[in-house]
Amino acid sequence: MNNEIDQMLSSYSLKGEGSILDILVDIASEEEIRNYCWEVLNSYPSLKKESWLIGLEGGDYIYSFDSNFIFITDDIWCFNLVGKPAVLELLAGKIRELQKRDI
Repeated sequence: MNNEIDQMLSSYSLKGEGSILDILVDIASEEEIRNYCWEVLNSYPSLKKESWLIGLEGGDYIYSFDSNFIFITDDIWCFNLVGKPAVLELLAGKIRELQKRDI
């Protein structure tokens, strides 16, 4: 499975890129980050699932939006979103806006 994930990451030039979790360290709950990420991503009409590996508990996905690619791991144990720095900053900014709205 790891070889398939490495291949997915390499195919979309995401191998070695950073995680949104490293930017949103002030949000304690991974579940909260997951919910905000999906809310932000679903606001893009161009959001498209490009590639995926599905398991019993969740999956690993490559999504695209506005000519950007991201890798998402979303299963019952964890959530992670990997992307290029500019994309992570864009998404983190939108997440922070949503978080302020909810305070």
